Amino acid sequence: MARTYSKEFKEEAIKLGIEIGSWQAAEKLEIPNGTLDCWLYKARKAAKVSIPAKKEETASVRELQERIKELEKENGRIKKENEFLEEASRFFASRRQK
Repeated sequence: MARTYSKEFKEEAIKLGIEIGSWQAAEKLEIPNGTLDCWLYKARKAAKVSIPAKKEETASVRELQERIKELEKENGRIKKENEFLEEASRFFASRRQK
């Protein structure tokens, strides 16, 4: 069953989300983070100006994006190594059968 929230609650939640970050605000208010993110998105769009994200959030997003790139690069390297090992395994297995 979907919960409904008053306009005043939404406005206060948006203010808190801007102040301390959406994840922390959602947890504190005991509402789903996606709900608060949606309200923040709509508030930013309606204001037609940028409501700044907290610097810590922006920095952590950048750090996570960099980490994802590193992990994708490492994953590609590991896949190539696995392909090589599979080929070597097939080669040696075929030599043993002869």
